[in-house]
Amino acid sequence: MGLKYCSEGHIMEPSWKYCPVCLAPLSGWLVTLGEDSQLGKFYTIHEGKSFIGSGADCEIRILHSGLSRQHAYLVIADGLCTMVDLGNGEPIQVNNIDTVKTTLIDGDILKMGNTLFKIKLL
Repeated sequence: MGLKYCSEGHIMEPSWKYCPVCLAPLSGWLVTLGEDSQLGKFYTIHEGKSFIGSGADCEIRILHSGLSRQHAYLVIADGLCTMVDLGNGEPIQVNNIDTVKTTLIDGDILKMGNTLFKIKLL
């Protein structure tokens, strides 16, 4: 039996009618910055824990150079957004500072792999 994906690209069980990640309340977006063809592309962030990376098992799947299969994760809970670098690739920078774990606020600039992102939180 083949894999099933929702419209956002999340892997779903074949029997599921709705994607549980997409049903979680929307919390914000990661928006790409820079001069390449990915400029302005955005990735939705939902409440709860979301893995970021190039792997098909990530809730936020980003196919850019320098990102590992599971590069980091975000946790959005109780009004806070926390990012944790999983140490599987190049270090993550938040506002030009290498970080392993940090609380993010609206407008922070992230560098993951070779790509810059701005986080927009609701």
